[in-house]
Amino acid sequence: MTVLADVVFWVTVVLVLYYLAYNVLFIALVARAGGAIAAELAWPDSMTRDLTFANPLTPGVSVLVPAHNEEAGIKQAVIALLELRYPMVEIVVVDDGSSDRTAQILVDEFAMVPTVLEVNGDVEQEGATFATLRSSRHPGLVLVRKESVGRRSDAVNAALRVSSHELVCMIDADSLLEPDALLHVVQPFIDDDRVVAAGGVVLPSNGASVHRGRIVSTRIPRHLVVRTQVLEYLRAFLVGRSGWSSMNGLLIISGAFGLFRRQAVLDLGGLDPTSLAEDADLVVGVHKMMRDRGEAFRVVFLPEPVCWTEVPSTLKVLAKQRKRWSQGLGELLWKYRGMIGRPRYGVLGLVTMPYFLMFELVGPFIEVIGLATVAIGFATGVLPLPLLAIYVGASVLLAVLGSLAAVLVEEVSFARYPRRRDVLALVVAAIAEPFWFHFLHSWWRTVGLVRALRRTESGWGEMTRAGFTEEA
Repeated sequence: MTVLADVVFWVTVVLVLYYLAYNVLFIALVARAGGAIAAELAWPDSMTRDLTFANPLTPGVSVLVPAHNEEAGIKQAVIALLELRYPMVEIVVVDDGSSDRTAQILVDEFAMVPTVLEVNGDVEQEGATFATLRSSRHPGLVLVRKESVGRRSDAVNAALRVSSHELVCMIDADSLLEPDALLHVVQPFIDDDRVVAAGGVVLPSNGASVHRGRIVSTRIPRHLVVRTQVLEYLRAFLVGRSGWSSMNGLLIISGAFGLFRRQAVLDLGGLDPTSLAEDADLVVGVHKMMRDRGEAFRVVFLPEPVCWTEVPSTLKVLAKQRKRWSQGLGELLWKYRGMIGRPRYGVLGLVTMPYFLMFELVGPFIEVIGLATVAIGFATGVLPLPLLAIYVGASVLLAVLGSLAAVLVEEVSFARYPRRRDVLALVVAAIAEPFWFHFLHSWWRTVGLVRALRRTESGWGEMTRAGFTEEA
């Protein structure tokens, strides 16, 4: 029993130190994010957006939309894109071998007719294109129909090959951009020619109501699985990405809403078709390319422009997604392992990548092993109660405080969930999360880590779409 007691004691001590380190770093990110958001909101920019909209020199944007079996929401998504408040937009939808009515809906709703598109051969594409069409009512809307190879990146590359504008915006087909989103996210490119990539906030659209492709009302979903994801997204975007962006150490811009200089993406040869984390792979690739060239650059995050996207509503689908994300992160960090800890790669190499390695990739495995050890220690009575209390405080209370800080940043800065009951629902979700979701999430991510270590082949899989709730 003495050996067991010693093992339990020291494992618990290590776990407490791990949680303390993680939460202290997260609180530091909260502080950085709060300062960055406050500075962003200190200068009203509605006049700036109006000037950008009216300026004939405003750079054009090609919106790249990969779509696979998206019949539930593709019409609303394209309507939202057509109604974006931006002077020059090209929309390239790629029907990536859908087996449903995704392509037919686009053809019928937007009067698509066959056309010939100029193709850039600098980017490779695996799945063959068998049709290209253009809307007779909206000349800026084109559709590419291609064979699927089971990877989203190949569909994005197919869209990139036929895009024509200086900037490219990558979004998911189940997403809706707010009307001024492009004006927001393009502004850094206009203000600073060093900016090569920018991203905005992505929030779950589940529970939102839509009219003509626009979100007209938002509320926190009743389903606990979806509600917890709202909390996650607030933490990840408003805190995590705002904080890392303020140090020019941003590792990921979500594939659901990211804007890049087209030439930078072309210089990389497009997205890596073998990567499960192709959005993060693109951002890290841009960092590496610019640092290796010795060119000044910035990768930025903006907390105000929002892209609304449908998230998994069942634990089964969510588990597949999170295992894939963790595996993708593992493969990404291995691919760019030469950047980790090297001053040459700035904050990304010295701080961000080690942080993601220790806390986002390996951390869940540490938590699973640690939790099992603590449970054994508690059940056998060899774990001292004071140490158990410290463990609970470090693992639960600090985690709840971090989540509540993210909710506070959202409500003070943007109040996108204006009803008091919605704010209360987020607070309750923050308190409940460590007692149920955190354990599941750690296990899923541990499975993803094992898959990355074993180099298991994994595809994107399917997610059943419910679509958007239309208001008359």
